[in-house]
Amino acid sequence: MNKGNRKEEKKDRCDDCGSDKLTPDHVRAEIECDDCGLVIEFQIYNDNDDNRNHGEEATAGRVNTFGKTDKGTALGSKPLSKQEIRGLAPSARKAFFRLRLMERGTVRDSHPFYGKVMNQMKSLYGSYSAIRLEHLARMACTPLTPEESEIRDGLKSCDQKRLAMPKQSICRQKDDLKGDSEENNARIIAIALAEIGGDLQITSKIDRRYDLPRFGITDKQILTAKTIIMKHYKARVSFLGVAPPRKINPSELRCDDVDQVVSHLEENLSVTLSDADLDIVHRNAAYRLDLLCEPGDGVQTPLTVNTNILMVVACVYYATLQSLDLADGLLNRVASTCRLTGSGVSSRLEQFRDEDASGKLFVDGAFEDFVQL
Repeated sequence: MNKGNRKEEKKDRCDDCGSDKLTPDHVRAEIECDDCGLVIEFQIYNDNDDNRNHGEEATAGRVNTFGKTDKGTALGSKPLSKQEIRGLAPSARKAFFRLRLMERGTVRDSHPFYGKVMNQMKSLYGSYSAIRLEHLARMACTPLTPEESEIRDGLKSCDQKRLAMPKQSICRQKDDLKGDSEENNARIIAIALAEIGGDLQITSKIDRRYDLPRFGITDKQILTAKTIIMKHYKARVSFLGVAPPRKINPSELRCDDVDQVVSHLEENLSVTLSDADLDIVHRNAAYRLDLLCEPGDGVQTPLTVNTNILMVVACVYYATLQSLDLADGLLNRVASTCRLTGSGVSSRLEQFRDEDASGKLFVDGAFEDFVQL
């Protein structure tokens, strides 16, 4: 037998057991060993050759791994050894070889954590917010491109650190600054991105207080994540030519904050006040805010522009409640709704009144004892 025949004979034998009992399957473009079940691919696959799924519907998402592997893909964490394959039942062996071919053609998401963050944003804040914040999520959870990495390598070490992937920096914080699981880390980043989106007026502002208790997340964890992401964002703007966020007029932010805190005050005060009393409180508070020119319109400067708008709203509402004889027991409720302390609101209100009376600060009598019907 010449050398060419020997090569052809070797080609027609099973690579695993050496059997020459091979059955071709022209529909699947495979050759199957009748003795051991090995499936050999003899035609190059392309997207139109079979009915395998790709992308989000990839077949390797959840398949039977015969108890030999521990991951949710066809081959798991590593391919099985020949000894492990021989230990499978014939039917399982055939299925395994078929799955191995499917695994080769499966398109996987190379950044699964990014997908988890996007899913968390969709779950918490809806698809619209997730789509609007997609570029920030990708920035926070995926590495730099090769071209961007080359630019980063030429920077000072301190600037290189600023361009480190935020996801890694957040997940490597101390225990009290990161989540206790990968899922919670994804939630922390999702909430931080949603707050950044609100601050940059990409999406509506959110109130994290309703989400944190449900998942055991703290304000400190969210603030740490926001700081890391924003530092990275600013570094991209400085060194990689990323477009900077839109400059926001301070009056826009004050207006958003007023809208949000007033809605929270309505919710919290409705527990103790009747609808009629609550309506009078809102109308009087709106009149007092108008006297202060708050929250501003970009043209006329508010009289209390140098004071945190949450403090202004808290003082206005507490002064209104005092004028209507409804303030009993509501100081701390108003203050906590505005993320302040009762003593802080009380002392600042007295300071406003003293400064107005002495002429040090003109607030047009907005904190005086009166009722506007």
